This record gives sequence, C-alpha cells and structure tokens, in this order.
Amino acid sequence: MIKYTSFTALTWLLVAPLASAQQAGTIATDRISLGRLPNSASIMFVRADSGDWGIEIAGGSAPSMAQAKPAQIEVFTGRDNARQLGAGYQSVQKEGDAIVAIAKVAGEGRAAFAFEDRWTLSGAVLSLSRKVKVTGTETNAGFYSAIRLTTAPTVKWEDVKCLIPGLLYGETHGGGVNSRTKQLEIREDYLSAPLLGFQFQDGNWAAILDPAPRGDTTQEETLASAATTIIDERIQFGAVGAREIPNSGIELGFWLPGTATDIRGFGGRGGGAETPPVRRRYHPVKAGFVQNYQVAFRFGKSESLGGMEREAWRWAWQSLNPKVIPVDVAAMRRALIDHLSDRVLVVDDRAGVPFVIDSVSGKPGSFRPAVSEMARRGGPGAGGTNAPGSRGRGGASAQQNQELAAWAKTVGIDMDPSAAELELWPKITMGFCGKNVEVADQLLQESDRDPSERGQRMRKLGTMILESLVRIDKMSPAPAAEGFDIRTGQASAVRGGTGFSLRATAEDMRTMVDLIRRERARGRQHPEWFNWVKGYCDWLVTKQRDDGSFPGAYQGGTGEATGNSGVTSYAPVPVLVRMTEETGDRKYLDSAVRAADYIWANFGSKCVFLGATGGEVADKESGMLSMEAFLALYENTKDAKWLERAQAAGSYAESWIWIWNVPMPIGATYELGWKPGVPTVGVNGIGSNDIGGVDDYLDWAVPSYAKLYLYTKDEHYLEVARVLLHGTKAMLALPGRTYDLKGPGWQQEHWRMGPIRGIGAHRTWLPWISVNHLHGITGLEELDKDLYQRLANGN
Repeated sequence: MIKYTSFTALTWLLVAPLASAQQAGTIATDRISLGRLPNSASIMFVRADSGDWGIEIAGGSAPSMAQAKPAQIEVFTGRDNARQLGAGYQSVQKEGDAIVAIAKVAGEGRAAFAFEDRWTLSGAVLSLSRKVKVTGTETNAGFYSAIRLTTAPTVKWEDVKCLIPGLLYGETHGGGVNSRTKQLEIREDYLSAPLLGFQFQDGNWAAILDPAPRGDTTQEETLASAATTIIDERIQFGAVGAREIPNSGIELGFWLPGTATDIRGFGGRGGGAETPPVRRRYHPVKAGFVQNYQVAFRFGKSESLGGMEREAWRWAWQSLNPKVIPVDVAAMRRALIDHLSDRVLVVDDRAGVPFVIDSVSGKPGSFRPAVSEMARRGGPGAGGTNAPGSRGRGGASAQQNQELAAWAKTVGIDMDPSAAELELWPKITMGFCGKNVEVADQLLQESDRDPSERGQRMRKLGTMILESLVRIDKMSPAPAAEGFDIRTGQASAVRGGTGFSLRATAEDMRTMVDLIRRERARGRQHPEWFNWVKGYCDWLVTKQRDDGSFPGAYQGGTGEATGNSGVTSYAPVPVLVRMTEETGDRKYLDSAVRAADYIWANFGSKCVFLGATGGEVADKESGMLSMEAFLALYENTKDAKWLERAQAAGSYAESWIWIWNVPMPIGATYELGWKPGVPTVGVNGIGSNDIGGVDDYLDWAVPSYAKLYLYTKDEHYLEVARVLLHGTKAMLALPGRTYDLKGPGWQQEHWRMGPIRGIGAHRTWLPWISVNHLHGITGLEELDKDLYQRLANGN
C-alpha cells in the first residue's frame, strides 16, 4: 500500500524499464497480455519487484498510459481529513478473453477494501467491471474507489485538448480555476454522457466513459450545500476527471461516488472561484458493503479535435444506447397548437403571445419559485433574479406591477400584482424565447390543415400577429426593436427600451420567408410582409464587418451596434441565403458566405460554437443555428464543404443531448418539476455556464438532423432526430398526462440534473417551448412525409 500521491512516479519507474526491454527485443516473464489495440499498443499486466501487478498500455504509435496501483481508495474521516490509498493487484489470472485481478487495500483502522476487477478488450475499447467489498467498519467514515490511468511524465496540461460533452470543447479547459489548478472533476449527473476525453498533440486520444450509469441520489444529498459532506450507500453517481501531477504526467479517471470540486461554470459564471469547495459524497465504510460499477477506456487517433469529438461521442451513444418512449405525435401536435392559440392576446388592433406565463397556475407574468426549500436554504439555484438557467428575469417595481395588474383587468385577465415577471409579460417579441413570427407561422400552417372554424380562428390570429409586427416594428431604414409592448403598441425589447439582438431578429426573419413561400404556394400574396424582411436584410448587410462578422446587438431605431462580439454571426445566414433566392441579388448570398466562413474559421474549425444564449459561452443553440446556416448554404450552392461543416456543427450540438436516464432523488418531498420515473433521455444542456441545467430547445432541430440523414445516408442522424422528436416531450403535459401543470400543452422552461435535481429556477412557460416542439413535427413532415411517418411511429 502507498499513498496516492506516489502512484504516478512509481508507475513510470515500473513501466520505463519494461518498455525499454520490450523495445530491445527481450522477454519479460512477469507479464500477462490482454491483447492489442488497433493502434498496435499492447495491454499488459506487469508484475513489479514488490510482487504486485499493474497495468501498462504501450507500443505502437500511441502515447503510453499505465497504472502501477489500479486499486485506489479515498477514505474520509471528517473535516478535511481525506486519505488516498492504493495497491497493485496481488493476483492476476487469464480467464478466457478476460483478465481477473484481485487486490486488497488496507485502511488505517480495522477496515479494508477487497477489489475484484475483470478487464476485457474489444477493438479500441478497454473495459473494467469492478466489485469492491468492504471488510471491517470505521464509524462515521466514508470512501470512494477509483480507477485512473496516467500518461508519460513528459505530457503536460497545455499539451492536450479536452472534451467534456456539454461543457468543454478544446483548449481552454474551462478557464479560471481549471487552468490554474490543472484539474477537472465532474459529477456524471452534470453530463449529457459520463464521458471525458483528451487529445494529444499528435492526434492520438484517450477517453473514459461510464457505460452503465445509475445516477441515484437522495433528497438530502441533492439539497445539501457543497460544504456538507454526505455519506450514504444509496448514492450511485460517479465522477470523471483528469489532472496534471507535477513532473508526472496527466491522469484520466473515474470514481464512485462522485466527490468533486464544486465548479459551476466553464468559461462563464462560477468558473473563477479561487478556492471552490469540494462537494464530498461517499459510501459508508461498513463491513459487507459492496460497490459494483463499470468503466470503459477508448483509444483513437483523429486529425482534428472535431474528429475526436465525433468518434468519442458516437462511442458513448452506442454504449449507452439511448431509448425513448414513443409518444402520439398527432395528439401532441393538436395539444400544442390549441394551447398556443389560446395564449394569443388581442388588444385593439394588436396581437401576440406574451413572453412569460406560469405553467402551473396559467397566470400571465407569474414567477413561481421552483421549490421553497431552496429559498429557505439560500443555496445555489434558490430562485430569484439570478437563478442559474433563467433566460432573463424581470425587475418591475411594486408600483409598476400594480399598474400592470390593473391594466390586465381591462382586457379580462386577472393577475397577481406581486408576481416578479409582470413587466416581461406584455412584451411580444421575435426569435430566441419569444418567437412570435414562428408562433404565427404555426397557426397559419394549422389553419391550412383544418378548414373548420378552429382553423379559421388560427388564421385570423396568426395574420393579426404578423400584421402587428410589420406595422409596429419597422425595419427600414433600421429595425425599430425586436418586438412591441402590447399595452401601448410601442416598439420595445423584452426588458424595455428598443435594443435588439442579431439572433432574435434574424431567426424570425428566416421563418418569415418560409411562411411567405407557403402562402404563395396556396395563392396568397403578401408583398408588405416580404418588403418587411427585405428592408431588414438591406439594413443588415450594411452592418457586416471586413472579417465577415456582424455585431451581435444594436440600438433600435438607429441601428447602431451596441456590442463588438461577432460570435452570433451564424444567425442571419439562412435569411440572407433565402433573400438571394427570392430576389436574384447575389449580395445577400455573398454576405451569408462571408459570415459563415467567419464562424467556421474562428469557431467551427475549433469544434465549438458560442453566444446564442448570451455572452461568449459555449451552448448547444449556437451549434444548432450554425448547422442551419451551413445547411442553407449547402442547399443553395451544393458545395460539399458546407455539408461537411453542417455535420461538424450537428455533431457538436447533439453532444448536449442527455443520452442516459437520470433518476429523481430518492425520498423527494419538495415540488419536483421533473417527475419521478419519467425518462430524461432527450433533454439538452443549456450552456457551459449552467452545468447540469437542461431544457428541450434542441427539439427544433428534428428536421435539421433529418436533412443530415437524407444528404449523407448516415443512420446515426436519424437516431438523433428520433430521440429529439420523442424524448423531448417527456414532461410536456398531454391529454391524460398533465402532471401538476395547468393542462395539455403546458411545460416549464428548464430543470436541473445535478445538485438540486429535478427542478428549475422557476416553473414558467415561454413561447419558444411550444414553437420548438411544433417545428420539430411540422418541419419534419414538410421535409419528407414518409420519413415523418417513420419517425412519428417510433421506427
């Protein structure tokens, strides 16, 4: 037994002479081979002078990895007293195609830990099936067990690029504390897949995966602060991690339970804490207690980080084999569109769907804290104006709320004047979260499906929404705003003023062109609608900079840029491509190409896309919108490079999709937004500054992944589309399955899958929720009716 801090140095004292002997052609007698990887590296169990066995991966062109002490334990006895223990195997035997290795790690008291490890090799994947049994008891003590492999001492933190799906893509390692401490520790319930990979400078890479995650937690654990240690045998989530050991290389590992440094943001909120606490989670050191888990390591080589990202993610997908429960898509569509049409507010000659409505009470503008326990504890995510995952909170004064509530009564709506979101409610906005052009588009599409009085009502409402936007939000000589206040009829942003974002306006303008085309195909002409879009595009191309980028934010009325960042320059590409198709003027297409080239050169080629949810953090919506941009250019130009880039953006975006089921806390008595027993496969991470936060925004991309399938014949994209079509509807209220929500069609905006599991910052509904669900359905059917039927039936 040795202290953990000595593992790496001893590993390489052991491995180096053996590797030299192998290169010299001599034969070591104390070696048992498990097999060879496709890169020709041998996987050997090697006995040291002490008589204990370690594992070595060496030879071929791949970087070597090894571990002299595979049986590793941390024992916690209170405060900061955590002891790292480890041992080599005392017995190694070949059993068929497997190696069965036995080790015993002794604690400092009566307790000891008996390891039985079964190692197997299949292609490029090295797998471990582990059983750890505790012998003896240490009162009030906790432990985790771990497996870690370590690189050669010459490998440094700055020599590798990291992949943690939904969090880290590439060189930054999260910035802040991770770069300073040169370590990463992530609980697997924070992750879309419990996967972590490193790519070395020569293109070789190694990744670690929990191929059979359980994820169990308890109410006490999930609500406890990071400073509170929890010792509980019911905890079944692990952690993946890596760290540089000075002068000893980088280690890559997995441990159970998932004790980890509490870092809440990567490249964003929470990532810069100087001394973040360790969220300690352990199993009891109790005689007879048994751990069982599996770990898999995969080794590969890719020319780019994007290649590694794609291969490692698809390996995780195949290993976890995500399954969804098919839903009745036709019933879903009807519930969604009926619910959406009932949310349209008409005031005088104005119409639109307000920005925020409570999904439980159905009251407009309400901000319903997700769980009262959080507010009492004052812990992370307690609700309130800065709650993680929130897409923007209001801040109206009590007097303003009283005035808003009084006005609401004049249009027949009873509102709670103490609600925190009242000032956001009257705003009718474009794109992103408001999506009122898409709201109108879905209503018009349904009216063409249903000629009855129901459909006629939807056509009237949809038309009125569009006419309100066109009339109030002038686009020439510059956009007036991104929406309007339905009370006053004045152009407005969601938080007041007239500032607007590139993303919000460009998204809905793309939809407007598609809507006009559908209307034209049915003999309906809308020249004023088209001129509205063209005016926007004519203004927009004047704002493009020499490098091809567009500023991400502007002042309404003047059109002056209010920010320098170009990270959202993917947003206008689809509408600019369509404008050339409509007018024949290549200036719009040329502008689109320059913007898309800028995004690829600065972000896509580095396998990361930024900014769609605000700031300059990684998020899946940036990948989704970039995929749309590249697809639009491919469909117009047929240039294969755009399809390749669309696939790269699609691979990035899909890595945010949860492909395993995270169970809700055992014994939960607080108000869970995500109900126990409901599968979580299909939800998607929000952004790298909101670790563990999920929503369903990516369901909008169902037709995008279907296009990738049709253009490439790669069946994997069809699997992604299927998961997004069905899995994202798990917490949508449907007839006969309304949960505790107001009724069919309602859904709250987001939830958490890490600590404070099963809730969100609030239980509010926003227009994007229904629009994205509907677009996934209607867009797929419009693309390919046969494919729609196939996926809708769950096939």
